[in-house]
Amino acid sequence: MPKPILRKTSFSVSLPDRNIQQLDTDTDRRLVWALTRSILEADIYKHRRYGEKRRRHWSLFELLINLFGVCLKTIRLYKTGYYNATRIVINKESIQFSDLPSAFHGYTFLHLTDPHADFISGYDRIICESIKNLHYDACVMTGDYRAKISGSIKNTLEAMENIISTIRAKDGIFATLGNHDTYRMAVPLESMGLTVLANESIYINRDNNRIQITGIDDPYYYYTDHSLTALEETADEFKIALVHTPSLYDIAAENGYRLYLCGHTHGGQICLPGGHPIILHLKHGRKYYRGLWRYREMTGYTSQGCCTIGIPIRFNTVSEVTLITLLKG
Repeated sequence: MPKPILRKTSFSVSLPDRNIQQLDTDTDRRLVWALTRSILEADIYKHRRYGEKRRRHWSLFELLINLFGVCLKTIRLYKTGYYNATRIVINKESIQFSDLPSAFHGYTFLHLTDPHADFISGYDRIICESIKNLHYDACVMTGDYRAKISGSIKNTLEAMENIISTIRAKDGIFATLGNHDTYRMAVPLESMGLTVLANESIYINRDNNRIQITGIDDPYYYYTDHSLTALEETADEFKIALVHTPSLYDIAAENGYRLYLCGHTHGGQICLPGGHPIILHLKHGRKYYRGLWRYREMTGYTSQGCCTIGIPIRFNTVSEVTLITLLKG
């Protein structure tokens, strides 16, 4: 494998310290990603695995969910749902791996996903308050930083800057983009100190041991074979996948990934008693829509997300941030 180097493109960042190394990624590959993503964003279709291409109906969904909100207000359940949505729970998971490098025993990630930072006014302050006293080694984010799927990103970036400035991760902050995000967010987010991984990988080094983190571009709207390539080209060692949705679980497992972190589903957001979701916006990997799961030799965690979308309410789900601690089993 070639010696890891830092990216040298318009997307370049200064990684936090010498314990983090960027895998060899040429300039052309990153620029191709940005160009491809810009074209897909301009399209009116969702591009998914196996050649699926379906028309987006976000405006219709917003209309229906707003009508549902009116109904909840009529039967006086809206305030309860809003309280559920704006109370963030800290979930802690310790996961054992027999092949975890010894130096990473006890290593902790702060996992944030789906903050939709501009959806509820001032909600970024609630997220900041929930994480300000937590202890972790690195932070990972798995997408959906804004509420809309098009338009201005100004308010999103302002809220995200508040959140990022609150994070104290000595080994850095690593992120993927979600289906609500745009390629235009990559450069400004990285200028805030976050590393966007667009079908790319990095190493975290500790005491002559290392783990690899691969970040995959959103597969719900913007899947391309570059995602497959990024998962297949990685080394045979302890690897963690960051993906917006659970839908690439099988590809990751087949390529030796040991941990898969994702979000997107909001845990269903509005569920029937017992946590049975009404809507998931997920096809492949539906059974992994919430919490800790296992597929073959890989462990996964699907967070319920920091925030909500469509309507600021939750029933039988929680808004969460997650601390994932790696243990050598």
